[in-house]
Amino acid sequence: MTSLHIGFVSQGWAPDVGGIESHTSDLVRELLERGHRVSAICLDYTGKTEPFGTTKSMVNGVEVTRMSYGYHDHDSLAKVVRNRAAEQVFAAWLDDVQPDVLHVHHLTGFGLGVLTTAKSRGVKQLMTLHDYWPICPRGQMFRVDNINCAGIDPTACGKCMAQSFPHVMPSAGAKHYGPYDAVDENGVPTGQPEELEADDAVVASRRTEFALHCLHHADLLVTPSARTREIYIAAGLHPDELTVVENGIDVDGLRFEVESLKASLRPRKEVRLGVLGTVLPSKGVLELARAFAELKADGRAQNLVLEIHGHMPSYHGDSSYVEDLIALDKETPDLHVMGPFGHGALGTLLSRLDGVAAPSRWEEVFGLTVREARAAGLPVLVSDAGGLPSVADGGAGLVVPRDDLQAWKEAIALFAEDAGQREAWASCSVPVWTAEQMTIQYLGLYQSMLAKPELPPEEMDVDELLRESTEAVEAESRKQGDKSDQAAS
Repeated sequence: MTSLHIGFVSQGWAPDVGGIESHTSDLVRELLERGHRVSAICLDYTGKTEPFGTTKSMVNGVEVTRMSYGYHDHDSLAKVVRNRAAEQVFAAWLDDVQPDVLHVHHLTGFGLGVLTTAKSRGVKQLMTLHDYWPICPRGQMFRVDNINCAGIDPTACGKCMAQSFPHVMPSAGAKHYGPYDAVDENGVPTGQPEELEADDAVVASRRTEFALHCLHHADLLVTPSARTREIYIAAGLHPDELTVVENGIDVDGLRFEVESLKASLRPRKEVRLGVLGTVLPSKGVLELARAFAELKADGRAQNLVLEIHGHMPSYHGDSSYVEDLIALDKETPDLHVMGPFGHGALGTLLSRLDGVAAPSRWEEVFGLTVREARAAGLPVLVSDAGGLPSVADGGAGLVVPRDDLQAWKEAIALFAEDAGQREAWASCSVPVWTAEQMTIQYLGLYQSMLAKPELPPEEMDVDELLRESTEAVEAESRKQGDKSDQAAS
């Protein structure tokens, strides 16, 4: 295979910690080993340079460009969706790097217009949809009242957005331009149409419309699970646009590290169950801890220790969820809130655990940590959310109804008290998709994109592409409005 130069776009990059960062690290390592070249652009939240200023560094064989960015600069939703300043930085990077293929992993901070910028230059691009941010500003299809979203609905989305981001919504007095146009650094509308007299539902609807049109500019769209693909199809994407590629794991390396470390540990009587990942309401960590506390209070699972490892941010400025978890930790025997960990410590963590739990409440796109647990030979307890149930298929653990306290108590008790069952789960030979398999699949997709003719021509500019999208959406909106008027009459 001919060596390729692949450009990566993502919110974060190593040494930043997160699921996407772990995924891109594994993919890049495999690509470099096969003789391919990778350049990357990501965000820098440190504030060490002026807004949208850039710095460059080499990270594990990859030239990484970091763009200075601050969420506080968002005074309108338009800037979040289409940030012209970020587009200019990206365009300059793209012109400098000139990759054969662009692989987009997340566009937070860059805006959806990046897809149009790349399209206008004739660059072949693939986007992996690691969450639901293009169609949900909160990213998780999980409402502000901590309930799973039923799907895309302008009224419901507008209400949720107003509660989540009041400073950028019409109901709070924020100005809106559009349907998709942005404003410049001085707050002046850039281009047409003029300022909208819009309510929250209209703004939410037009954000979704713009997102879908921008996603159409990608040559290929990838989801890490079949369930995520279904959700995007329901939101308005065509099935032919979406391909499933599971996130791969360095199975052999992780298993060898964990087994080696376990061999050096002293035998112990207690059983350890771990939770690995960011502590958010959507992750269900506090709810799992409450089930554990009740189990202990009932006099059951006295041999069980629950360890919670992960970053604990405030949730849209609200730290009460984390505070409640820490308070429960102080009053519950054998419950330990351990805080964040680096990805390099994953093997050490897994070696000291007997199993991993993922009690997520949102439609998990993939669930990387539980797959890493399976790769290390550990049983898993997962909720029935999103792509998680497939991890336990075939007898590698249990699937537990989300938000069912009693069901989680029974699952935890079985895990703690039945050593034979734990051994049966652990010995189950459920195949885990490897990083090598994932990389081979992505390379095939890169090659398929390069084999297609370039459309549109390179001379087509970004504003023209966006104008075409705008006009198409407005025309469709008028049709729908006419139909509604006819029905009403």
